[in-house]
Amino acid sequence: MAGQTLANADAILKDLYVGPVVEQLNQKTYTLDQIERDSDHIDLTGRRAIVPLHTGRNRGRGGRGAGGTLPAAGRQSYADAIIKITYQYSGIEIEDAAIEASTSNEGAFLSILKAETEGCAQDLKKDMQRQIFGEGTGLLATMKATAEETKTLELDSVQYIAVGDPVDVLVKATGEKSEGVEAVTVLKRTGGATKTVELSEKVKKATTSYGVYIAGDRSNETNGLRNIIAKNRTLHEINSETAGNEYWNGAVREAGKSDTETSVCGESTFEQLADDVGFSGQGEIGVFLTTRGIRRRLADTYQSQKRFNDAQAVTVHGGYSAIMVNEIPVIADDDAPKRRVFGLNKDSMRWFEQAPPGWMDGPAGFNGTMFTLADGATAGSKKAIWQAWFKWYVNLGCIAPNRNGVILYCTDDDAA
Repeated sequence: MAGQTLANADAILKDLYVGPVVEQLNQKTYTLDQIERDSDHIDLTGRRAIVPLHTGRNRGRGGRGAGGTLPAAGRQSYADAIIKITYQYSGIEIEDAAIEASTSNEGAFLSILKAETEGCAQDLKKDMQRQIFGEGTGLLATMKATAEETKTLELDSVQYIAVGDPVDVLVKATGEKSEGVEAVTVLKRTGGATKTVELSEKVKKATTSYGVYIAGDRSNETNGLRNIIAKNRTLHEINSETAGNEYWNGAVREAGKSDTETSVCGESTFEQLADDVGFSGQGEIGVFLTTRGIRRRLADTYQSQKRFNDAQAVTVHGGYSAIMVNEIPVIADDDAPKRRVFGLNKDSMRWFEQAPPGWMDGPAGFNGTMFTLADGATAGSKKAIWQAWFKWYVNLGCIAPNRNGVILYCTDDDAA
């Protein structure tokens, strides 16, 4: 008769979990943490913030001869920047039995309830960090080539797409599904020279006019730096392309002609952007945000041109490090889009919030609970499954885009 073996005894042996949980995800949210939150400017409708702007001088002046006709009277010009609130959510669902089974160290390695609630809040925070670098529409990527009857799409970027994401493939200009698909799951993601995603369902046809969005997110995300710091666009209901509204443009410089050419962004280009912003007379760039690849190339130029007395990088708030351009720190943010450098005046940015981040726990003034039982298959029935939703009612606003700038078409690693 055969003796006992490890394989045969597997069913009665315990697994050894060595804590704590080892984080495998990038949870840094530098840019989100740097911008001040403001709830003082929300108007009585409770759905938008209104910021009054001084936009023009009195132009009624001029020299005249003795006894001449006086110049026509002028006036100061004003406008309202209107920042609409967006509604951001993240939900969890946990079986009651799983909660009870993980309430003690003897029963489980970690508390499922604690892990899911804390993780949900962190995940929404990280997604808001992504939205900061967006264009306000929710666009994650654009179709690079036409695709027909296929689950595999070639995109211009997969930086902001992850396996497991529920996504929509929609016409960018209108939001129509047309021949794309809605609420499908990303099964595979490939970076490199050819960037692709594999979906759970086929698209009938998608051209370069289509984009990929988190399911349901199109036009429901916060403003991002790509539409805040730009020219000739509408931001906070002010169109900077309209004559006289040029004050509402961000400063834009181009290191090259396109995203496909090699255009190293050197110190001089950073300095020129800082000067463009400073010329407005209302503020200076306080920090440059970019990718690791662009920052490294900047540092490489320093190695051959400059001598440092201190080999250590400059330490900045939050444990991040930077190199300097004329006393302005250049910081690599891993959520920054490829081939761009953003020059930020943080005092011009605000999180305009109607409600701070927190769990939905019933209307104000009423006793409620953040958890509710999931509905069953028939009306009035419930499952032994708890659900809860984390929320943040907010939008990213900028009271002076001309105090900020962006450099386009910089050479980067381009892995994503």
